[in-house]
Amino acid sequence: MIKKLRSILILVFCIVMSLSVSAADTADGMLKKAAAGITGTSGLTASFTLDYGSQKVSGTMKASGKKFALQTSSTSTWYDGKNMWIYNARTGETTLMTPTSREVAEANPLSIVNSYSADFTAAFAKSQIKGSKTIVLTPKSKRTGYKSVHVTIPDGSAFPFRLVIIPTSGQKMTVSVSKVTKDCKLPDATFVYPKSKYPNVEIVDLR
Repeated sequence: MIKKLRSILILVFCIVMSLSVSAADTADGMLKKAAAGITGTSGLTASFTLDYGSQKVSGTMKASGKKFALQTSSTSTWYDGKNMWIYNARTGETTLMTPTSREVAEANPLSIVNSYSADFTAAFAKSQIKGSKTIVLTPKSKRTGYKSVHVTIPDGSAFPFRLVIIPTSGQKMTVSVSKVTKDCKLPDATFVYPKSKYPNVEIVDLR
């Protein structure tokens, strides 16, 4: 009887473990599709809203592969895959840098989805909203600077429409994405700082 019970427990344990692995693989698979949807297109444009504490900022994004350009009323960012330019309308200065992966993620949160597998493990959230799936990214190391990242993907789509980023310090940040247009033809100049547009702006080179 004890031997039979032990066999049943082992069987139950194996089933639970296989279900857990399956769920994780499914969450991982959804994120891989999302990443492919972001980097695989020839170009995309989107609108976004950023909620950060008491601040709420709206803007537009253009992206192609790892390159992107973001514009809001206060800042504009261009990233050509190597160099990043950040124009601050308040100070009237442009900062030029060669960013780390974390700095890229801070400038463009969608880049977390592109490279999540290196720094995070993925699993479905315990609580789900009807019509979508939320995946929780848990950092593999405290060095990432995040407690967790919640990625919500609507059913029938591979493109995330909401990211909730919870850092180890500071305010929670929520990014809502809308009006996504894929396969746009975007020239390389889209992702390079347009000096001619800001002729009198000082460029602070931090490279």
